[in-house]
Amino acid sequence: MTQVQKTTKPRKANASNSPRDKDIEAMKRQIEELTKALLRKEPDELNGSIDLDEDIDVISLCNNKLNLSTGGFGKGELYWFENFGEVKPIPFRDLKEIVKNNRSFLEKGYYYVESEKARRALRILRIYDNLPAAQDLITLLDKDSKTIGVILGRMTPEQKTMIASVVIDKLYNNTSIDMNIVKEIGESVGKDLATIAKDRKELMSGGEE
Repeated sequence: MTQVQKTTKPRKANASNSPRDKDIEAMKRQIEELTKALLRKEPDELNGSIDLDEDIDVISLCNNKLNLSTGGFGKGELYWFENFGEVKPIPFRDLKEIVKNNRSFLEKGYYYVESEKARRALRILRIYDNLPAAQDLITLLDKDSKTIGVILGRMTPEQKTMIASVVIDKLYNNTSIDMNIVKEIGESVGKDLATIAKDRKELMSGGEE
């Protein structure tokens, strides 16, 4: 009897070795990396590296009194600022509660946490990405018109109002200011700051020359 010789079927190429599948795997890896990057939170390796009793400088960007409290609405430990640009050291443990309970003040730019390390630990870096540095506001009137325009573009509406009130106070007190700068800041809030300062003088003097 003639024996039929069995033939073995050729093995299929390993699917994972085909060019198409390699491309798919590479795309999957890229998607996974992009997803991780998008979901990645601010680095927290510095969280806990700040002692709770460490003092962190906080700067007032209000042209009047500013009260910050650990409990919000004036409750808890209270920190008050009298002047624009005033700096107060606040223990990190209290600053955490202030940021938590006065977040709208932070986002409007009424106060500024000077330490980047503290900002990272408080997870507020993204807020500061969109705000000008405190020193840029404090020294704004000493800058050239072009630089002022750039800084104004980053300021919140509340910060523009605050800066406008600073200008009005200086004009009222006869402080010398470049009137081109006065006009530019006035236009950012839709007001004639020179006229407002003049009217205030007349009001305070009772209309007397």
